[in-house]
Amino acid sequence: MRLKDITIFSPQYVGDNIDGDVSFVPMESLRNGTIDYKTIPLLKAKGKYTYFGNQDLLIAKVTPCFENGNIAIARNLLNGIGFGSSEIFVLRPNKEVISQYLFYLSQSRDFQDKACATMCGVGGLKRISPLFMRTYEFDMPSIENQQRMVTYLDTKLSNIDHQVSLLTSKRDAYLRLKKSIINHAVTRGLNPNVKMKDSGIEWIGEVPEHWRRMRLKDIAYLYSGLTGKSGDDFRCDNTNITKPYVPFTSILNNFKINSTDFPRVIMSDNETQNQVIVNDLLFLMSSEDYDSIAKSAVVNENLGEVYLNSFCRGLRFTSKDIFANFVNYQIQATNYRDALRFEARGFTRINIKIEKISSMFVCLPPLPEQRAIATYLDDKCAKIDTIVSNLDKQISRYTDLKRSLIDEVITGKRAV
Repeated sequence: MRLKDITIFSPQYVGDNIDGDVSFVPMESLRNGTIDYKTIPLLKAKGKYTYFGNQDLLIAKVTPCFENGNIAIARNLLNGIGFGSSEIFVLRPNKEVISQYLFYLSQSRDFQDKACATMCGVGGLKRISPLFMRTYEFDMPSIENQQRMVTYLDTKLSNIDHQVSLLTSKRDAYLRLKKSIINHAVTRGLNPNVKMKDSGIEWIGEVPEHWRRMRLKDIAYLYSGLTGKSGDDFRCDNTNITKPYVPFTSILNNFKINSTDFPRVIMSDNETQNQVIVNDLLFLMSSEDYDSIAKSAVVNENLGEVYLNSFCRGLRFTSKDIFANFVNYQIQATNYRDALRFEARGFTRINIKIEKISSMFVCLPPLPEQRAIATYLDDKCAKIDTIVSNLDKQISRYTDLKRSLIDEVITGKRAV
């Protein structure tokens, strides 16, 4: 059986226009098995975003969202209508298949591996082939057997999910502790007896009275990443005409950028202004995920000739009295990131304008104190990161157990 034989792929909205809101799902709202619905007027969504209805299966088509298992069934839609990001596949099951069975099928290792093998794209942004979604083949059991499988998996997986929830809560508590430590250190310093003053910035509050308030544009300048690249520019294998570049995922997943194997892209002679150097602070300026926007990372060592991708901007300090790691900690503090993300604009893709970054204030202690605070935070955060990493490993083992259980049931290796 092929998916197109039992589903409608990308159904179209043919209902009446209503003067009211419907459910909306930006990419960051689609998670593994759950959806955090927003709302949007139907007349604003129709013809612009991806339509779906109740019991339709939503599958993220773009990396890394798909690999993270961002797949869920649409339920309880406002006015029975939903629209979402263009980066979502929609499968509408017919009477031969149960939505929950289709969900578990999409979670199977066979489906996931084969889908990932079809991914193509440029600049670190790859998508699953729509042809794969239509033609994926599998052995489909009867409705009765589907229901038995679903009932069995629902029961077994709920127990695993409970354990994952406990570990996740513990992990989140450590991450909140990490944010709290960073926030305190980058706004109050390490001396508990220091005299404080009002910074004059609402989201910063009080700071030590000897700290200076400055705009980023007064101590650094922003430069753009690579633009105007085509697919062929990224697919070229000739290392004589291609150069390495920092993908947005390196900034998304790291606090510091160190030497590593970077992807490559064709470069022209007039693009040297996009090259990164040590101590540059790199910002993620464009993302479909609100939680990712304004993430930043420091180029912590000389990477050689490496360039910056188009979704990011580089901040290069012009003052010698700046320690880049301290500024990065201060900008990544909760209040600062919230202020930066507040400036983001967009619906399915969120963007921050360059002038919003350059006009942001930072509060700076003298250079030796910047270094001391950054060193203190490196130590504290490393210890917390180790604990979080161990919790992530436990969560990953439960995730693997879930995947194995789904595989065994869906393929018939485990009788239910």
